[in-house]
Amino acid sequence: MNGRRVRRAAARERLRVLPGKGRRFAHLRQAAIFYIILGLLGLLILQAAYHWIGPHFLARRLQIVTAVAGALEKKLTVEGLHTREEQLLTAPCSGVIIELAPPGERAPAGSAAAVIAPLSAEEKRQLEEQASSTESPWERLKGFISELIGGTGEKKGEAPFLITGTMPPWTAESVTLPLPRAGLLLHRLDGWEESSESPYFSAEQYAEISKETFVAQEGLWVEQGQPLVKLIDNWQWYYNLLLPLDPGRTLAARESVLCKFDFAPDEPVKALLMEAEIDAEAEEVRLTYCIREQFPGFEGLRWSRAELLLERSEGIIIPAAALVEREGERGVYLNRAGAVKFQPVTVLAEEGEQLAVEGLEPDSMVITHHALVREGQRLD
Repeated sequence: MNGRRVRRAAARERLRVLPGKGRRFAHLRQAAIFYIILGLLGLLILQAAYHWIGPHFLARRLQIVTAVAGALEKKLTVEGLHTREEQLLTAPCSGVIIELAPPGERAPAGSAAAVIAPLSAEEKRQLEEQASSTESPWERLKGFISELIGGTGEKKGEAPFLITGTMPPWTAESVTLPLPRAGLLLHRLDGWEESSESPYFSAEQYAEISKETFVAQEGLWVEQGQPLVKLIDNWQWYYNLLLPLDPGRTLAARESVLCKFDFAPDEPVKALLMEAEIDAEAEEVRLTYCIREQFPGFEGLRWSRAELLLERSEGIIIPAAALVEREGERGVYLNRAGAVKFQPVTVLAEEGEQLAVEGLEPDSMVITHHALVREGQRLD
């Protein structure tokens, strides 16, 4: 037993814990290599991002824009009255309109503008009484409302007499209203036909003017001599403007101007100046232009807005802020192959925040914030 104990003790003495030899340092070396690789990868990503984002950031900071070939237009927005050579055709007798020529079409001279069945005021009254005795309560209510608001072609407060459905047998007798000359026929009268008033108004003045309108239609009773339809010369028309002295006097000195009307913005037309009156005391300029082009439906317009093209300058378009004067010479700074280059230019026109210049090639990279650069500076 004692011998066994002795052997165990001896074995314990031979066994002892040995200290580690570099294991901790191996872990540190592995971590250092990992972080070095991670850092190098981050540098590569930053470098790639710089090359990709850098030009965009530089262009944004210096506001580098691409010069393009184009044109600057100096425009003036106006509003005015349309006038034409308009002839009113009146009813040849009192009666009911039983036929009308189509509106908006050019009709030949001698053709029928309208056909009227004669009907005296007494016959009209009898027909109204017959219609009133047979009409439903709903029809009476509509008639009452019509009397309150006024009807087409009559004075306010008086409803028009309109026959609908089958015409009475007496319509076999009729009177024709012939066209005295060729022209464009319209059924709507706006009260400005053959007007003796001055055609020059501001937009506010025109809005305050109330003109009664009349629209001819089949079945309508009209009085003898009452304006019925109008015949207009659609080969030319007039645009009348009331402007302040500036820019009115500038326009008055020009023989013509290019117009873009709001009802045809994609079709500019040439307007020839026919009359110009400068009233220095009233500080007004009255202009009348003649236009010899037509647009679908324009003949029914009486008032419209238009843009007058005062000037048009073609060149290379750049921001006005890019222009710099250096040693008495006007020019711009360019980003040319990564370096700043001064390029002299000649200004042709200025409109708002843009310039039309010559002396630049299209697609030149123009530096707008020129105060941040200097000649010869590298940007890459």
